[in-house]
Amino acid sequence: MQIIQEKSKLVMPNDKFVNSIQFFFILLIHVTLFYQSESFTSHSPIGTRLGTARAASPTSIQQRAEEAVEKFCSEIDAVLQSDNPQDMFLSFTLRGRKAPRKTKKMTDLKRAQIEKEKENLRGQIREVQGRLLLLKSKKGARNTNNETLFVQTTTKYHGATDVAQNFNLCDFRLQDLMLSGIPPSEWGNLDETSRFPFSSAEMKTMEGTWMLDLTQSSKGKMCKYIKSSKKVESPKPLSHDKPKNFALSPSLLFFQKLGITDENGKPKVARSSKLRQCQKFVEIVSRLVESSKIAKGSSNSDPTIKAVDMGCGRGYLTFALHSYLCEQYTNMRIESRGVDVRPKLMEEVNIIARELGEPFDGLHFMTGTIENTEIEDNIDILIALHACDTATDDALWYGIKKNSAIIVTAPCCHKQVRMYLDAHVAKSKDHPYVDILRHNIYKERIAETVTDSMRALLLEIAGYDVQVFEFIGGEHTSKNVMITAVKRSEPRSEAQKDNLRRRLNAVAELHGVTRQKLADFMGESFGGVEQSTFNRKSGMQRL
Repeated sequence: MQIIQEKSKLVMPNDKFVNSIQFFFILLIHVTLFYQSESFTSHSPIGTRLGTARAASPTSIQQRAEEAVEKFCSEIDAVLQSDNPQDMFLSFTLRGRKAPRKTKKMTDLKRAQIEKEKENLRGQIREVQGRLLLLKSKKGARNTNNETLFVQTTTKYHGATDVAQNFNLCDFRLQDLMLSGIPPSEWGNLDETSRFPFSSAEMKTMEGTWMLDLTQSSKGKMCKYIKSSKKVESPKPLSHDKPKNFALSPSLLFFQKLGITDENGKPKVARSSKLRQCQKFVEIVSRLVESSKIAKGSSNSDPTIKAVDMGCGRGYLTFALHSYLCEQYTNMRIESRGVDVRPKLMEEVNIIARELGEPFDGLHFMTGTIENTEIEDNIDILIALHACDTATDDALWYGIKKNSAIIVTAPCCHKQVRMYLDAHVAKSKDHPYVDILRHNIYKERIAETVTDSMRALLLEIAGYDVQVFEFIGGEHTSKNVMITAVKRSEPRSEAQKDNLRRRLNAVAELHGVTRQKLADFMGESFGGVEQSTFNRKSGMQRL
């Protein structure tokens, strides 16, 4: 408060001739004078403040900044132009202006101001990342085996699309890039008021980090070197495509036996989508297993994980899941069953499983339907992908009956609820759904949404935590909605179940649904209509 004291002595007035309100205004004047004397742009880019720095010594700050930038650029160029830059250089990062952030305690006026500031930042540089890249010669070139080092930069903007550039290492100079080599975003030119739109930067090497800080609040050196306490064992890979971490290696033998990959572990023609589907499926189920009681039960005296795949088809996902579980849970026995109605197909995949030997000796395929499959004891994982129409309900009920810890389904062909939707809308020409359901594509989507929403509520009533999400991209299959259910350690209270039933009834009433197969199995009713307690076709008792 030294500035205030120099401009005017602040003394507490006598209460006899000045009241508290007068004192408040005197204090307010002094505080205003203090804040006007301070600079609050200490963390903005130096280029936006050249010529507007503190009155103390704007020239010295600008000169220090220019010297620091020159020093930083020369250090990076020296590393990149060395004999073996790939053995020393890791990456560099240039940072522009940061977008302001909202907080919960902000007023609406302050939030509106921040939104305006963010909009003004749109298209401006947020960050530039650089790394070394090894690229092969273009097709058609004389020496196609030659590989050349490039510097790849990725420019990230505020509210705009990232832009990647490749510069030949021999021609690359960082200072040229920082001053004029960055392209504008799709929103137009960069901020013309900022000659140098960066506030800080860093270069990481195998031995340490060069830091550049151009904020006015910086004390000491604006450019400095920090030696790393731990030397990096190896630099980042220089390949254009970053290596991906898969739950299962594509080179596993069962992928080759099933005709998905070749002997080099590369997907065969038109089989890459099936490989991605297997990898994604295993990734999803692995997370469910880790969060369930299955993983926690690995300390049992004779632990076993039992998995059943209803409607397994050729068993791609069955093989993939069995292989993953055997690899991850080596202290547990894995027993997997695949069930399908095609006997010849089941015979073929059983032969493949036997040829693979361990650890596939616990994998078996059997002919049958969901309704007539008999497996002793409870199961841990129930899978039913693309079971048609109410076959998904059969699979869900099978999992509930067998007290399955995890249920994973990807439903398709939602015909049962669609029938009720058509009849419900036909009763009234003024129904809000009339203009929606006259289009078959919307009719199909609404039937799918309503059916799976009801199934999710029913699973929650049965004591599961449920998630519904997209399984894999629509370019692979249009039936890509997945329902996962994990058995709760503690059952829901009766009050919670009643709340779920009210919500279930509201969904059913809105869409005119009076019967649903899983609800039939569980004995749940809609709008006072009693569900059958026994299914004549399947012989399954209700919950």
